[in-house]
Amino acid sequence: MNSFTINKIKTNELKTIGHYTGYVCIVIGLFMIIPIICAIIFHDEVKYLNSFVSSSIICVAIGFLLWVGFSKKNLTHLSLKGSLIFVLSIWGLTALAAGLPYVISGDLNILDAFFEGMSGITTTGFSLLPPCEHPFSVAIWASLTQWLGGLGIIVLLLVVVPSSVSLKRLYFAEGRTEQMTPNIKHTTIIFIKLYLLLTSIGIILYLLAGLNLFDAICYCFCGIATGGFSVHPASVQYFQTPIIQLITMCIMILGGLNFVVIYRVIKGAWRNLYKDIEIKAFAFLVISSTLLIGLSLYFQGFYNHDILIILRHSLFQVVSVITSTGFSSTSIDNWSPLCYTVLILLMFTGSSICSTSGGIKLYNIVILFKAIWWEVKSMILPKNTIIIKKVFHDNKYRDVSDKTIKTILIYVISYILIFIASFIVIAIFCNDFQIAFTITASSLGNTGLAPTYLSVSTPLIVKIVMIIDFWAGRIGVWPLLLSIVYTTNIIQGKIEEHRE
Repeated sequence: MNSFTINKIKTNELKTIGHYTGYVCIVIGLFMIIPIICAIIFHDEVKYLNSFVSSSIICVAIGFLLWVGFSKKNLTHLSLKGSLIFVLSIWGLTALAAGLPYVISGDLNILDAFFEGMSGITTTGFSLLPPCEHPFSVAIWASLTQWLGGLGIIVLLLVVVPSSVSLKRLYFAEGRTEQMTPNIKHTTIIFIKLYLLLTSIGIILYLLAGLNLFDAICYCFCGIATGGFSVHPASVQYFQTPIIQLITMCIMILGGLNFVVIYRVIKGAWRNLYKDIEIKAFAFLVISSTLLIGLSLYFQGFYNHDILIILRHSLFQVVSVITSTGFSSTSIDNWSPLCYTVLILLMFTGSSICSTSGGIKLYNIVILFKAIWWEVKSMILPKNTIIIKKVFHDNKYRDVSDKTIKTILIYVISYILIFIASFIVIAIFCNDFQIAFTITASSLGNTGLAPTYLSVSTPLIVKIVMIIDFWAGRIGVWPLLLSIVYTTNIIQGKIEEHRE
């Protein structure tokens, strides 16, 4: 017999999950009105209009049935296990709903549409659709799904969920580890308002720079969500003016910074901003990576040795990758191996926690390096010496406990193990080490920037592995690991029962 068992999720917890899953389905269905309006205004093909109308009706109908079928009377407190399972399932269901229009229009099969939906909602940016000018309805939907994914499905949900369902567990289960106020519901409302404010600022800046309203909305949606989908196949390099690239960089940085820190700055607490460990790490990595790539490009004769152009493209790509956006200002296919190595490492680091970026996150990486430093000091100093373990973050000094270090270490190791397993599978099928390595890092880091490889003909197993990586990269490894342990425990229990 097993020395321990994992209790099954209670019936009332499943009913609670079902009830609020219905709410999310209704919201997704209502958001599809936006591409429907675009299809009518811009005279898209009838099949795209019909696909979004049908998808909207299906999502709202299913959502209504779940909403009504699982009565509010059955709502209960969600355990940590239930919260993690809820987050995992709700993101999967949202990806299915997001991919539904691609199936109904006939552009993609079910799995490819799920891939497209998951890539969009997790703000990754990979696409199986051919690189061309997409219909307006498809373009705005791809941008909108990334914008919603950047905001967070659970953040939208927490506005209406009663406190009895355990808001804090749901909030943390989606990978958010900090809050702006002690009250979770108040924090989510502030988060949404801040997200809308930054989005509005980005759209206005693009309009002032000369973009039309449609392009301004799409590029801002994808920039602030650090998603990277581009209306034009050439991405941001479609616009030859440096001002567009500068605005895009600013929007990506805002999306990649900790929203809690941005909120503190807006409230006037900016004097100690330079002391924040995430800000310092971000600035250090951006500056050092830009210089490394810039020197490599300069000595290899790129862009006619024009140092300003070299630095502009280097900075843009560094910001794009570290924020896990995936926009490009120039073709990087011929850049040196050093440039590629730097960019891939940045895919692993990601940007700030409580941002829209992916990756391991700078706070976790800094804490691990600090932990190494503290451990080495403890070996050198006298045995009874007490080492103060503190970091400056969110406008105050924080104590870093051994438990925190252990949790972060396990998280990083798990992240790396998922990367290794994914890389091995993808490398077997694509037969190219560099492509497999880049695609895996980009998928798990939700960056969406890699050599041209993906298409509808990509092997099935590669698509499945990438979908899992998108999923785990966006909501964190804990929900994925829990589902594996939970499923394994159930299977082991069935085997033990059969043996008895």
